[in-house]
Amino acid sequence: MDPLMHLVLPLLFLLALKVDTRRAVLLAPLAVLPDLDALFGLHRALGHSFIPIVLMPMAVLIYSRLKRPDWVPVVLIAQFYLASHVILDMGGVAFLWPFVQEQFYLDLGVTFTASDGFDIGFTADWGMKELQDMGTTSILSDYGFALLFLGVLTAAVFRKEFVDGVRKLWSVTKSLPGMLRR
Repeated sequence: MDPLMHLVLPLLFLLALKVDTRRAVLLAPLAVLPDLDALFGLHRALGHSFIPIVLMPMAVLIYSRLKRPDWVPVVLIAQFYLASHVILDMGGVAFLWPFVQEQFYLDLGVTFTASDGFDIGFTADWGMKELQDMGTTSILSDYGFALLFLGVLTAAVFRKEFVDGVRKLWSVTKSLPGMLRR
C-alpha cells in the first residue's frame, strides 16, 4: 500500500471516532514510519515486525500507565497508527522477523458475478511465503489516486463543510509548535 493510503485511512478512522483532532493530526506521520525499513533493505521486515509494532509501544504504554498517566491517550493513538500500517500491508509482512525469515500474508477478496444469476463470493488465502525484497513503492498508487479523486469530489459536493474542516485543520496546524514545546 502506498504512503498516502497508510496516512489517510487511519487518520480518517480516528477522526470518525472523534478522537482529539490535534493528537490525531500530530501523530498521523507514525502511520508511515514502518516503511522506513526500506532504507535498510529490509522492507516489510524490520519496521513491520512485532518488536517496533507491539513490544516497544507496549513498554511505553506500561511506563505511561505507571509513571505518566497523561501520556496514555497519545501512546494509544501512536500504537493504533503503527498497527494500522501492518494490517494494511497484510499482503506480506515478516511479523516475526528476525526470528522467522518468512512473510505472513492474508489475501481477502470479494467476487461479484452477474452472469447466470446474481452471485457474491468471498475468497481468503493466507499462509507464509519466502521473505521478499519489496523494493520501492510509489507515493501514489491506483488506490491512492482513487482516494484522492474521491476526496476532491467530496470536497466539491460538500464545499461549506470542507471549508470549515480546512479552517479547523489550519487552526490545529498553527497550534502545533506550541504543543511541541509543552
